[in-house]
Amino acid sequence: MKVNKVEKIYPLSNMQKGILFHAIEDKNSDAYFEQIILDIKGYVDETIFEESFNEIMKRHEVLRASFNYKLDEPLHVILRDRKIKFSYNDVSNLDLNTKDLYMEKYIVDDKLKGFDLTKETLMRICLMKTNDNSYKVIWSFHHILLDGWCIGIILDELFTIYSHKMKGEEHQLEDPRPYSDYINWLNNQDNEEGLKYWSEYLEGYELNATLPKFNNSSTGKYQRREKVIEFSKELTDKVTQLANKNNVTLNTVMQSIWGLILAKYNNSDDVVFGTVVSGRDAAVEGIENMLGLFINTIPTRINLQSEKSFKEVLKTTQHDAIEGNNYNYINLAEVQALSNLKSNLINHILVFENYAIDKKGLEEKESGLGFEVISVTDEERSNYSLSLTVGLGEKLKLTLVYDENVYEERLINNLECHIQNVTKQVIENDDMKLSDIDLISEEERNILLYKFNETTAEYPKDKLIYQLFEEQVEKTPDRVAVSFKSNNLTYRELNEKSNQIARLLREKGVQSNTIVGIMVDRSLEMIIGIMGILKSGAAYLPIDPETPKERIGFMIQDSNVKFVLTQDRCISQLNLNVDLINLDQENFLRLSTDNLNLINHSSDTAYIIYTSGSTGTPKGVVIPHYSAIRVVKNTNYIEINENDTILQLSNYAFDGSIFDIYGALLNGAKLIMVEKDTVLSLVKLANLIKEEQISIMFITTALFNALVDLEIDCLDKIRKILFGGERVSVPHVKKALEKLGKDKIIHVYGPTESTVYATYYFVNEVTEVIPIGKPLANTSIFVVDKNSNLLPLGVPGELCISGDGLSKGYLNNERLTVQKFVPNPFIPGERMYRTGDLVRMLPDGNIEFLGRIDHQVKIRGFRIELGEIESQLLKHKQVKEAVVIAREDNNNHQYLCAYFTSETPKDETRVQEIRKFLAKELPEYMIPAFLVQLDKLPLTTNGKVDRKALPSPDGSLVAGVVEYEAPRNAVEEKLVCIWQDILDIENIGIHHNFFEIGGHSLKATTMVSRIHKELMVEIPLRQIFQTPTIKGIGEFIDSTKESVYASIKKVEEQDYYPLSSAQRRLYILNKIEGSGITYNMPFAMKIEGDLDVHQLEKAFHKLIERHEALRTSFVMVDGEPVQKIEKEIDFQVTYR
Repeated sequence: MKVNKVEKIYPLSNMQKGILFHAIEDKNSDAYFEQIILDIKGYVDETIFEESFNEIMKRHEVLRASFNYKLDEPLHVILRDRKIKFSYNDVSNLDLNTKDLYMEKYIVDDKLKGFDLTKETLMRICLMKTNDNSYKVIWSFHHILLDGWCIGIILDELFTIYSHKMKGEEHQLEDPRPYSDYINWLNNQDNEEGLKYWSEYLEGYELNATLPKFNNSSTGKYQRREKVIEFSKELTDKVTQLANKNNVTLNTVMQSIWGLILAKYNNSDDVVFGTVVSGRDAAVEGIENMLGLFINTIPTRINLQSEKSFKEVLKTTQHDAIEGNNYNYINLAEVQALSNLKSNLINHILVFENYAIDKKGLEEKESGLGFEVISVTDEERSNYSLSLTVGLGEKLKLTLVYDENVYEERLINNLECHIQNVTKQVIENDDMKLSDIDLISEEERNILLYKFNETTAEYPKDKLIYQLFEEQVEKTPDRVAVSFKSNNLTYRELNEKSNQIARLLREKGVQSNTIVGIMVDRSLEMIIGIMGILKSGAAYLPIDPETPKERIGFMIQDSNVKFVLTQDRCISQLNLNVDLINLDQENFLRLSTDNLNLINHSSDTAYIIYTSGSTGTPKGVVIPHYSAIRVVKNTNYIEINENDTILQLSNYAFDGSIFDIYGALLNGAKLIMVEKDTVLSLVKLANLIKEEQISIMFITTALFNALVDLEIDCLDKIRKILFGGERVSVPHVKKALEKLGKDKIIHVYGPTESTVYATYYFVNEVTEVIPIGKPLANTSIFVVDKNSNLLPLGVPGELCISGDGLSKGYLNNERLTVQKFVPNPFIPGERMYRTGDLVRMLPDGNIEFLGRIDHQVKIRGFRIELGEIESQLLKHKQVKEAVVIAREDNNNHQYLCAYFTSETPKDETRVQEIRKFLAKELPEYMIPAFLVQLDKLPLTTNGKVDRKALPSPDGSLVAGVVEYEAPRNAVEEKLVCIWQDILDIENIGIHHNFFEIGGHSLKATTMVSRIHKELMVEIPLRQIFQTPTIKGIGEFIDSTKESVYASIKKVEEQDYYPLSSAQRRLYILNKIEGSGITYNMPFAMKIEGDLDVHQLEKAFHKLIERHEALRTSFVMVDGEPVQKIEKEIDFQVTYR
């Protein structure tokens, strides 16, 4: 580019810098490519139309800009003369179908063509004649030039100039002020004060406020989709009245409504999203008629404490907007860098359009044009996957532009309903508390409450567990009921022995609802004892003999147990004030084997299971008879019959045993007891499953994974395998599905408080996420926020369970019972259990498990769901199992540690590969500081991962604490200097993360330019994000062939030296164009004070002596241009 063709050079606005960053980052993206399409009726003179546009190009310097970003700071380069790219196509003779296809293809191709910001004119026009008296104008430009306000200005000037030219007249438009005036104003603003304001504004904010996504990840190129939501005239008027009543703008009303919806989507009372400001309020003369990019994106924070009224939110939002308006010129990247979330602070934007094209003004001009504009449409997209634009005409029009790879159409349709619903509620009552505002439409409510919970089914709810067992005994008295080792009991034998135990207990004073403990090893006596306790009318409390003595003591004391059934081996652990009934010595065979009279109701307690409590104290969960019966009789997830053989694998002190025991004994199936040694040996367990031809079994997820990995052949005869308790490993499910086929694998979920299982999911296909499924028969599930409001599809919230599976509560703990078992707000008269599990409802009615609400941790200010990291780890092909925990170092800094198993041996290279894999899927703050490969994950006695037993990681690096390591070579030393200069900090080591120590996207752009300039290496911008450390970037540079840094060798002295390619090009141009000043580089410097001219001249001589380049001349030798280095040159300082 010749200097004499350049009119001026000046910096970019903040918004332009952001757009330029995205353009550099992805040169093939069509983000910020704008297309305006005008449909015209009448006659258009194509020559005058083109001339008119070129006149506008002359009038407004910014339209003649190209952009240079190879220097430290990106710049506008304004050319003196630049014509618009104009084309004229006559397609009027084509048939309608061909014509439509041609125009459609042209529009797509035009977009694909894009713009080169450094070289070409950034605006082009195609005038397409479609019929004798109709045209289509396809006007394309890059958003870095113009904002939406400019469209109206350009059209107004275009039609004015065109109409005058058609008459042979000169237009009388005033000369516009140049865009550089605005840039000068921008550069004179107090950046430090602005950054201080935004820092305080965002203080304490930590949520990445998002919209729900049904697509698990964005794949492929941006696929633009648009949804237009138009308010009725009546609703528009009422929204306007609401704004006037509260002395706020319409923009404030819409921001507050959007913030409220976003808050409910994120179960939060504090949200931030991006809003676009016009920038036209700057104190710059003539700014209202300038062309350029004045808009800027800023964060808008809406505080929505549930006790606030909507009216209060309006006032706060308006106040913040007015205050923030003073600092809306600050660069978004710099603002984001102030927050903990960095670039994750904003993931979508809201735009309130106050620059609608003046249709009335256009109509007035059309009378002198010879044509009229029938319609003006525009198609644009930002770099965000979703943007909401609010336009005000006679009716409010909301336009949602979204990437369908990220957001599904059904979400957007739901969003439309939620916007309409919230708007209607707040205009009717702006004093309404935020907690009372409901997102959900009546139709969606009916789906969530009723359609997805159509689970009512007949089952013997009014009967007792032992009553149903006795009925089964009558049907199949001689079939084997239970087997242990080589010993069997038939249904008759089990019934008779348990009747004797029941009579013994009644002799000792046991009555209905008495709690009787049972502590025995896995044995036939365990089943006899359980059934005997139930038949006596009592409830049983199972105690694992391996339980620590102190915990046993607490359970017995807390439950007020007076009797414990036990065996010789366990007596020593029960040195307590209870009546011990030793099944090995007690003479109960003297008692009658007949059935006892029934003394219970089905709502009486059947058993109590103690589970871990968050306070460290276990809590007893009280389960009635009918709740246990609901799991195994006439249910909707499994049918059990007399031909089934069920494995009794679960420890009887955990509620998984309820399915095993009663699934068999209440349905005539055979129950296979398992020795403890067999439970602990995969090989023995697999052999047992094959030998006994197990048809149904429930196992924990961890054991399921282990069997699939090592003993999958043992599952050949399985009719149904149920698994659950932890996050699903998709590779293991895939392998099992390939082996077993459809309708055999059931993923189950349920806390003890909802009696074994609450939901089920038949795994018949492999997807990225395996849901926990739909509710069991006679069970209802709801996803709610912290105020118990029903949440829409896809929105994460707490899973609540209602129905016949619910526990009666916690034994002797009314306070906790009231806290966890709350009145059901959706079904009057019923209770609802708050699980503490974070889930979301999928469109098909299945529930996706996201993790524990109390497993959310905060690392360096970020709120993180550990389950999300585990899910991503399990997607890696070499990860079999994974668990992530938060640990603390000696300085009380929390960091993430991931543990995984793999089929391949331990290898540091693989760990790095997994880390890179995670880096592509998760934000940096969610990448574990440690990735630890284990041979196997430690398990609790219940078969779940024992998080407390996970080993401490080796090494010293933890998240947020990076040990300093000095640069090791010349490249790293240079990079450190560049970083220190850009970030203005000292002591940067090779492991420091650029984005953790003050770097952001624009500074990354500067870094790329500096590296190119000082190291002569072209490094892609995305490389900075992939390896944001000195070490990582240095290694990339070393591996890049283009790198010539530190590889320049000293050459021998000679008479002439060849020219570089750049020197050769300039030499040839100079010879072609003749001697001129095109490539002269003058420099002026003003010096104040006394100057010794003689000393100055001596300094210049020393400088010339040191640098050969200053003593170089260029001559032709043998027809080739060469450079000659003189020993001395004549140099003088001229002083006047």
